[in-house]
Amino acid sequence: MNAQTIGNRFIAVSLLVLGVILAAYLSAQAQTTGNAGSGTSQLSAQIVAQGTSRGAIACARCHGYDGSSDGSGAFPALAGQSAQYLANQLRHYASGERQNAIMVSIAKGLTEDELQAVAQYYASAHPPSISRHPSAADLVARGKEYALVGDASARVQNCISCHGPNGEGQPPDVPFLAGQYGAYIKLQLLMFQKGYRKSVQMQDVAHNLPTPHVEAVAAYFDQLQLPSQAKNQGK
Repeated sequence: MNAQTIGNRFIAVSLLVLGVILAAYLSAQAQTTGNAGSGTSQLSAQIVAQGTSRGAIACARCHGYDGSSDGSGAFPALAGQSAQYLANQLRHYASGERQNAIMVSIAKGLTEDELQAVAQYYASAHPPSISRHPSAADLVARGKEYALVGDASARVQNCISCHGPNGEGQPPDVPFLAGQYGAYIKLQLLMFQKGYRKSVQMQDVAHNLPTPHVEAVAAYFDQLQLPSQAKNQGK
């Protein structure tokens, strides 16, 4: 056995051990501290840390262990999102109703029990405050106006009539926007506009939303706290 083979085996074993340790840690956190929700099962912690044998990669690679994601805006923050909403989106990916090159294969690699466990895990997560890149004050102010009031001159409906006060969502079916990454919000609005993502409720809203309004609304919600973070600070 040459040195390269030994080195490769050592790396593989190290990664396996690390995955087991992470799964055990997450499970302990769920049971003792409630950081990811006291009802979180060992199954969900294992999937988040390691993925599944059926091809689903570890959720934490993109969405983080605490559901705050990597901060780039390429991946949505999931912490505190409704478990039913998250589970339904995973089902939509698995069925092909919602398209995403990464998420479709992941969702197909989850059983129904695993899907629900992961959804509950992230619904119960409470991440620390996320540092955001500041946006221009006038842009955020315009975004707040559009989000709370709308813009009749552009036939733009306000966001909170569906997404709840301050964009905190209307569980179980309407997701929060508060604290969601601006880049992700802009991408999803574009997906609705182009018809790549389907929603009876969002179709007309997205089509009527001019690009400057998209930029402003995304900047406004990006600067808010995630609802789960706001609840933590209120305790």
